Amino acid sequence: DYTQATLPMMKDTNNLRILLQHVSGKPVDNRDFDFKVTDDNTLLGHDNAPLPNGGITYRPWTRGQAVAGSNTDGSNVEVAYAELSMSRLVTQNAPRLVITRHADGGEVVNIPLINYLLLLKSDLYAKMPAQEFLDRESEWSMLFFLTGGDNDGNGATWLKTHIVVNDWIVRLNDIDMTE
Repeated sequence: DYTQATLPMMKDTNNLRILLQHVSGKPVDNRDFDFKVTDDNTLLGHDNAPLPNGGITYRPWTRGQAVAGSNTDGSNVEVAYAELSMSRLVTQNAPRLVITRHADGGEVVNIPLINYLLLLKSDLYAKMPAQEFLDRESEWSMLFFLTGGDNDGNGATWLKTHIVVNDWIVRLNDIDMTE
């Protein structure tokens, strides 16, 4: 006997590439930062829904330096990167991306990962449910601009430039951050 059926399929693995660049153009060394994603998504049921299994911390499987271009003085703009692989991302969980300074453990970035990944959804897919979007994508890239700090990353923080007016957020894109 022959039976035809449609099987829903999804990819249960994700890769997240994180880039850190300093707004001044000075080099950012990946060894000055620790990267992690925390979630509770290592055990999946028959329907691919995560089952509570206790939290897990995902750490980078690779990290390094890359040149993004050159400064006006001809020196290289050197960025740090890290890549993490993780299990299925679901809207009912609350995974967090945390980047800390290695020297003192101070937080540079601590964000709700799902919320930020959903901001990457194009208006072309406005009607697509959030979970479907997360299931269709599996390669994610995020770029954070750093400000402050010394050459070893001490004191560096994520550049946060916005004004909140009655729940509307205005992002300042044309700013002069010379130091």
